[in-house]
Amino acid sequence: PIILPWIEDNISQEIMNYYEICYDPKNQGIVIPHRDAKGRLVGVRERNLCQENVELYGKYLPMRMGNQMYNHPLSFNLYGLYQNQEHIKSMKKAIVLESEKSVMQYATMFGQENNIAVAICGSSFINYQAWLLINLGVDEIIVGLDHDFKEVSDDDAAKKIKNLKNIFKKYGSYVTISFIWDRDGLTGFKASPTDCGKDIFLELFKKRINIYT
Repeated sequence: PIILPWIEDNISQEIMNYYEICYDPKNQGIVIPHRDAKGRLVGVRERNLCQENVELYGKYLPMRMGNQMYNHPLSFNLYGLYQNQEHIKSMKKAIVLESEKSVMQYATMFGQENNIAVAICGSSFINYQAWLLINLGVDEIIVGLDHDFKEVSDDDAAKKIKNLKNIFKKYGSYVTISFIWDRDGLTGFKASPTDCGKDIFLELFKKRINIYT
């Protein structure tokens, strides 16, 4: 079935099919299978569409079927790596985004054959995830976290910069690390770099920054 909320959020039906996305009518959620780099199913998440469920459980939760909970440690995987690792190897670049949805938005904008995006499913980019990419031989990792600050001078922005500097400290000696940093307010509060379409993303990508300590 067509999942209208994600169609309206700039994800094509073709891309949803490719990533095995489906709809759970019982729980009113979008079902998102997670595979490891070898293609093995390691977990399944659901994006709640019912506001009551969002308020009770949050936007995302592991899928439950009967007594089986399909959870997995998100920090020890990269969503989209299985589908996109050959493109990443070829282009020697990877774009690290927060959500599964962003990986699919990128594929819709630029074509799955050009997709170099992966998702950390949160805001913490940990050592295991970084090395999954470094071991593919990338020259550059572009980190594009959500725009979770209102002004570039506020405390939230300062915390974000501190987080980005820590990422650079850990991995900057192994690979070029750059950051998508929306200094001009091109995206909305809490928006992903991919949420506002191709032109805005390309502008953010072109203006990506390096942060050195």
